[in-house]
Amino acid sequence: MKHFFLVLCLWLPRTVLAFQPLEPLQIAEQFVAPAGWPDMKAYLCCEAAGQAKRETLGQQIPARLQRVCQLVQQGSTTAVVAVELRDSLDRKDFYLHFGKEAGAWKLLAIRNLAMTHLGPPMVELLAAMPPAAVAEYDQKHPDASHAFTLGNLRLWTSADADIAAHFARNRADFQKVLRLVQAGKYFAPSGPAATTEQTVNADPAVHALLRKLYLAQVTRGQTGCESCLEFVIGGKVSSTVGLLYQPQATLLPAMSPDHLIVLKPLGAGWYLYKTV
Repeated sequence: MKHFFLVLCLWLPRTVLAFQPLEPLQIAEQFVAPAGWPDMKAYLCCEAAGQAKRETLGQQIPARLQRVCQLVQQGSTTAVVAVELRDSLDRKDFYLHFGKEAGAWKLLAIRNLAMTHLGPPMVELLAAMPPAAVAEYDQKHPDASHAFTLGNLRLWTSADADIAAHFARNRADFQKVLRLVQAGKYFAPSGPAATTEQTVNADPAVHALLRKLYLAQVTRGQTGCESCLEFVIGGKVSSTVGLLYQPQATLLPAMSPDHLIVLKPLGAGWYLYKTV
């Protein structure tokens, strides 16, 4: 009997710890760590549970990569954690979406910006063009020069940290284009939305700043927020990345794995956003 109680005392704390409630950031850090996680299945649900049946995401990622987790948002029932993978050459970002099930946090889905693998070959091709080919390209594409297209493609496929740095370096111009759009009252409640968008992007002063900042267009509603201004960098189909402006936090759209996969604050009402 004595030996039975000794075994029980040694075994019980491990069991209790294995199933203790964890916060989203703690789950994320365990899930992307290089080592395995025996208790993984207890913290996964739905789509994520179907994708990670035997190995954590961290075990599937090359061991050389550093992993940095950042809590982006945590409410009463949903949470989002951003994960940056990096080495000496590159950075990648993806996003873990959480929900509460019976009072405990579970990882529901993993998201990242789709089709960015198409960017590097295009960047390599454009960057290798000789001056004569660049001049010819500019003649054929007067609305989107070689310099703009190359810069835009690089920004589209950049890591979140690099996009944030681009915004910080050019904050004055971002504020200037914002003021121009607001002063023009292009997105007033009346008038066809398509016409409004076409008009604002054709405004010479707005257009010049968009091109300088490597932005494709300014629009509204892509994120599901009719009161936000969205300065789109680029993307394919409905998977886009850009900068969103909304100074009132209560009016921001909600993040979800089905559409707005991340919304990172950059300060003074500006946010980095991605959709899928």
